[in-house]
Order: sequence, then structure tokens, then C-alpha cells
Amino acid sequence: MTDLQPLTQYVVDSAHQEVADKARRSLPALRMGAVAGTLGVLAAAASYRLSVLLLEKVMPSEAAALTATLAYGGGAGCAAVATLRRLRETPAPLPVETAQRFANAIADRQSPSEVE
Repeated sequence: MTDLQPLTQYVVDSAHQEVADKARRSLPALRMGAVAGTLGVLAAAASYRLSVLLLEKVMPSEAAALTATLAYGGGAGCAAVATLRRLRETPAPLPVETAQRFANAIADRQSPSEVE
């Protein structure tokens, strides 16, 4: 069992490194998700007074509220679509490569007599 200790430590270290690398690569998509969330809050609060007040200077108050809702809602929708596209391009933050290397190393260590 002690002969597996270096291999086990290697697997743990490799899995940690792989997950950290994948998490680092997904940061831009997470940032875009934060933008989508922020714009979504603004869409929910379309009666945000400054926007409505500025728009009320050139249109009726109902049209001003509708325009603010459409603008923030459209921005949130576009940011959400961009977020989903970026997230689909990034790999899942799981140590898939490490698990494959570990499985291959274990398979290589087993002799035909151990398999039967």
C-alpha cells in the first residue's frame, strides 16, 4: 500500500492544479454573468427614478417607464446570451485529465494475473 502513496499524492496535486486552471479560465464568463445579473436587477427595477425622470422630459411617464424596462431588459438578455456562450466554451472545472491519467497508471500497474 505504501508504494501507492507517491502516486496518490501526485494525483491529488494534479487534480488540484487542473481544477484551479479550469476555474481560472472560467473567470471571464463568470464576470459576464455578474454583468448579466446586475443588468437583470436594473430590469426588475425599471422604475428606477433617474431613468424615468430623464425620459419623462421627452415622453409621457408611461412610455418613459416602458422604454427604461425595454432598455435594461434587452441589455440583461444580451449579457445573459453572451455569458451562456462563454460558459459553453469553457471546460467543466473537474479533474478529468487527472482522473484519466490515474486510471491509466493503475491499469499499467496491474499485471494479467491480478486482473483475473
